[in-house]
Amino acid sequence: MAFTIRPLRFPDDAPAVQALLEASPGYARRVSGRDSAPDAGARVLTDIPPDLDPSAKTVLGLLDAQGTLLAILDVLHHWPRPGTAHIGLLLVREDRARQGLGRLLHDSFLPQLAADPTLERLRAGIVGANAAGAEPFWASLGYAPTGQVAPFEDGLVHSTTAIWERSLRSAAPALRASALHHLELWTADLATSEPAWGWLLGSLGWGAERVEGWELGRIWRHADGSYIVLEQSDDVRGARADRLTPGMNHVALTISDRGALDALRSAAPEHGWSELFAARYPHAGGEDHVGWYAESPEGIEVEVVATAS
Repeated sequence: MAFTIRPLRFPDDAPAVQALLEASPGYARRVSGRDSAPDAGARVLTDIPPDLDPSAKTVLGLLDAQGTLLAILDVLHHWPRPGTAHIGLLLVREDRARQGLGRLLHDSFLPQLAADPTLERLRAGIVGANAAGAEPFWASLGYAPTGQVAPFEDGLVHSTTAIWERSLRSAAPALRASALHHLELWTADLATSEPAWGWLLGSLGWGAERVEGWELGRIWRHADGSYIVLEQSDDVRGARADRLTPGMNHVALTISDRGALDALRSAAPEHGWSELFAARYPHAGGEDHVGWYAESPEGIEVEVVATAS
């Protein structure tokens, strides 16, 4: 699936932000004890600390091919102090959670932040009432608690906010260079294979790119710069891949944790993936290894490894 990431602005995008908030009632209820207010979408786009220039606020949205807003990222530059950027909100639509979309949106914006030499740190506040799900997510993005904790009150919720931070400087080299430049896969029928690969890679946070005029090829790019190509070439021989012949045996990709892996496995059959070694899931690769193995419609094997159990 192709995604678009673009700035969101008031008032044009307020209805879409409001719809995302209303489609994610769990978050609002955890941090406020109530559903989102009718003007919550507008406030996400316009709320800013009184001492900060409005130009220091960036709101990005991740949209699907139909234009539905799936995730939102709200960042304040040089707040609460010079050299630090603060994430006020990173929210994924509830029915699209645990598909890598939050990481995709976050990691897509990192190069822009890291390119600003005056920014050194990136921080987020984790509300205690939302910590069970939020802390593992922010830790997987490289954040760590600073020890700074402040009281938090919103509506019916009386809790605390813990500040977590990460360095932007250490992020920059990793974003500029990756160990793998690209991997090119050939297909005998792009119309058959593209939906399966588009769903899988999109679910894992790889962004789709289209090359103007190249109708028989597709590209999905990772935040580290590496990318995967799927091409229908006139030189393809045969209709199916054979992983048992000399050459590449399988493609191995990563996902955040076991819960996300379970969700991916459950949804995969309807997107054309046939599971391999199902009787040994999730330890087909060994008892200390958590992964899922499947075969594309053309027989290319994929392994998806959970980086946290």
